[in-house]
Amino acid sequence: MSRVGLFGQISEINDHLYLSGAGVLRPEKIRQKKITCVINVTTEEPNAYLPGIDYVKIRIEDNPYAKLDNYFDMVADRIKSVKDRGGRTLVHCVAGVSRSASLTIIYLVKYERMSLRQAYHYVKSARPIIRPNVGFWKQMVDYERKLRGHTTVSMVKTDQCDLPIPDIYVTNDLRKHVPSSKVIEEPRVKTTAMPMIDYAKRRGLSVGTMDTMRSRQSAASTPAGGFINPWRHATSLSLLSPAPNRRPRTHDSIFGNLYNSSREAFFSAF
Repeated sequence: MSRVGLFGQISEINDHLYLSGAGVLRPEKIRQKKITCVINVTTEEPNAYLPGIDYVKIRIEDNPYAKLDNYFDMVADRIKSVKDRGGRTLVHCVAGVSRSASLTIIYLVKYERMSLRQAYHYVKSARPIIRPNVGFWKQMVDYERKLRGHTTVSMVKTDQCDLPIPDIYVTNDLRKHVPSSKVIEEPRVKTTAMPMIDYAKRRGLSVGTMDTMRSRQSAASTPAGGFINPWRHATSLSLLSPAPNRRPRTHDSIFGNLYNSSREAFFSAF
């Protein structure tokens, strides 16, 4: 299934835990999965309040400075409590990519005896589109360190983002420039410049925008060593808050204006 299609799915993490975006929360799907508790991790979407289902509302934005870790233990404990009573929990945000994925990962770390790295890959195997923002990653790394006394994910600095990113997000091309020992305290790493045409395709830039960038590049002086970073004119918002936030209206959802994932493209952080 394509990444766009995955936005429209309720992903089964295990026999008592599910993860999704808001656009798929239809009564028939919730009943089919025998979900008894819904954790809504958004400021955008109201609770549906279906009969026989408990709701938890966590009002938080998907940005790297939001304090999601304030809810780590509360949500993990709630999921465990529902499991112990024989119930099933669905955790959702708008797209099922960042906020809800982070809380799902933390539950696995706390109660399923997984490391942070294992939990991330476990959830990603069930829902490949997950990509918690880098601020949430820093909070998850700190949580694992507090819980276990060490962490299995390192935060590294790169030229592609103003904030440190998890080493899990480091691409193969970038990894050779980032030693495994280089953690958050280390200086920024120097990455290989991406050809302008490849950069345009990957970021979806228009011809006019590319012409403007070329003129800026030619006008700028070349730094020592001949290194030109094509990312200097581009924002790093996909790293900071990767979940799409454009939500066309849909009429068959239990909400009136839920995010319709099938019509939006998934923008990766790199």
